[in-house]
Amino acid sequence: MSGVNTEELLMVANESPSADRSAPLCEPLEFEPYLRPQVWGGDALGRLLGKELSPNTPVGEAWEICGLPQNPSVVTDGTFAGQLLPDLWKRHFTEISRRHVVGGRFPLFVKWLDCRELLSVQVHPDDERAMELLGESSGKTEAWVVVDAEPTSRVYAGLKSGISREEFLEHLKLGTVADCLHSFTPKVGDCISLPAGTIHAAGGGVVFAEVQQPSDATFRLFDWNRLGLDGRPRALHHDLAMRCLNWPQNPVNPVIPVPIKTGSSADGESLLKTSVFELDRFHVRSSWRQPYAGEMSIWMVLDGVAVLTATGTPRVLQRGSTILLPAGVANASWAAEDPEIPCQLLCIRLPSADS
Repeated sequence: MSGVNTEELLMVANESPSADRSAPLCEPLEFEPYLRPQVWGGDALGRLLGKELSPNTPVGEAWEICGLPQNPSVVTDGTFAGQLLPDLWKRHFTEISRRHVVGGRFPLFVKWLDCRELLSVQVHPDDERAMELLGESSGKTEAWVVVDAEPTSRVYAGLKSGISREEFLEHLKLGTVADCLHSFTPKVGDCISLPAGTIHAAGGGVVFAEVQQPSDATFRLFDWNRLGLDGRPRALHHDLAMRCLNWPQNPVNPVIPVPIKTGSSADGESLLKTSVFELDRFHVRSSWRQPYAGEMSIWMVLDGVAVLTATGTPRVLQRGSTILLPAGVANASWAAEDPEIPCQLLCIRLPSADS
């Protein structure tokens, strides 16, 4: 849901008896996205995913579910309308995620990205480096799922085979880092795994669903010799980035999905299992009971129009929607609004015990 005024939501939460801070958390949670301008962004988040963008402002990110202290997500409706995700997590984390029974920051960060132009060539710290360099508890392992890609789009991930650290440093000094990068033309549906410490960039008209650890730490190695939105070059972080970059740095290509048995009303595939999150994708036709009852799951509508039925009233979710199902939500089911046109859903979960 977009276009909701965050200040109005907070006022309603403070004044309305429906915002019972002690109520059990057993309903789906939808949040107001934070739309972040970026020099490399465009208008695809509005044009393709229904976000309400300001005219003439290149928007690169829609922060859908975020527990960071800067721009934390705000619930848009229901019992908890106007409440902040960090507050809900602090009070209800055992209800939201029965598997993840520790406090601290909400453990996932979910976005849509519009890479109209090229992202900087960048790297993110792992947990150890994040603590050492920034005093933060979480690094930034992430993954991209391609939602839309123009013929001009490109993903850069890892280095070409055989590039040594010394050779890379020489290219960095000369401003020719791009010559070292492994790259490919993405296609819709590709999933790219980017563990912390992996060099990467993307652009040329590609839209991603992005799932990551709860961190906004990015160290830039190269920014294509361009100016930022303020008309000045954006800062580079060579020393910090080199301390985070893993070696050897190998080429990274899209993952190979593994089919999941789901029954006749949906097709499923496992995209990725990491130590911090797992990604599954489902193509849903008629009513299909989601298989992860009793644990927290986050769902992003990658394509089509989805209908979520949980705790009574069906909820219609357009492409570009994101919703959190707490562990206490029982018997949730999905369907395509039109059974002749399947909807495509990305399911994000915390790692299972046997992962």
